Amino acid sequence: MPLEPVEVEYCSLCGCPPEYCENAGCKRVKLEKEMEGASVCDEPPVDAPAAEGDAPAAEGEEKKEGGKKKKEKKAKGVTITRTTRNKKKTITNVAGLEHYPEVKIAECAKTLGKKFACGASVTKGPTGKDEIDVQGDFSHEIADLLAEKFGVDRETTKVVDKGRH
Repeated sequence: MPLEPVEVEYCSLCGCPPEYCENAGCKRVKLEKEMEGASVCDEPPVDAPAAEGDAPAAEGEEKKEGGKKKKEKKAKGVTITRTTRNKKKTITNVAGLEHYPEVKIAECAKTLGKKFACGASVTKGPTGKDEIDVQGDFSHEIADLLAEKFGVDRETTKVVDKGRH
């Protein structure tokens, strides 16, 4: 006996089922909470003019806050990852340079190869973006060099070690 398909209703604002709207931070839930204390009768409450005056300001503030949230996205930075292969060989991977348009990735790879006397190549990473692979363990030195020579922000540079335990 095959089961019959269940029709699920989705929220038009957040795209989640209605029971998940509260977890998704949907505006519909906020509106429902605001409307809980509202009166349905035709006569406005005693403090209605103040409430009407506050409502447009609150909407404007929400839009401003929403705009700020969009502007305050996660800071884009450079990630330097160190991985080990064949138990002794180390590869340092530099990803995230596409967030710095003044840095030419091929030029940067050539500079790293010359500075550290090793092989450095530009490869496509798992996300499809260009990354630099450097043969050897130069993670902290690369972070310092990127900050000095290429103007990469040192605060947004992360060094991750995936190789040694």
